[in-house]
Amino acid sequence: MPGGRWDPNQSLNPVSHQVEWPTGPLSVVSGTELPTYLEAWVVQRSTGASQGTAQTAFPKFASPGTWTANTPVWRNGSFQAGPALGIALVASHDSATNTDAFFWWVDEIELR
Repeated sequence: MPGGRWDPNQSLNPVSHQVEWPTGPLSVVSGTELPTYLEAWVVQRSTGASQGTAQTAFPKFASPGTWTANTPVWRNGSFQAGPALGIALVASHDSATNTDAFFWWVDEIELR
C-alpha cells in the first residue's frame, strides 16, 4: 500500500492566497501497486481557510517518488503564512492481485 507525507513547508501564493501546489514524498510497497488518484486538503485554523487539490496522473512513478496535487478542486477563504494542517488520500491499484486500496495521512505543515 502506498505511504506518504507532506513536505513540512508548503508554498503560499501571495496574490491568490492559496497553496500552490501541495507536495510531499510518496512510496509504494510493491512494483505492481501504483497510485491512481490523490486528493490533498489544506486547512488553517487561524484564518478558517480550506482548499482541495488533486493529482490524477502518476507518470513513470518510481519508489520512492513524490506527489504534487496540481489540479484545483475547490478553495474557501484566504490562507496566510503560518501553521496549517495537510490531509491527503491516495488511491492505488495492484495489477498483480487486481485489487484497489487507499491510504491517508495528516501532517502539520507551514505555509510560506
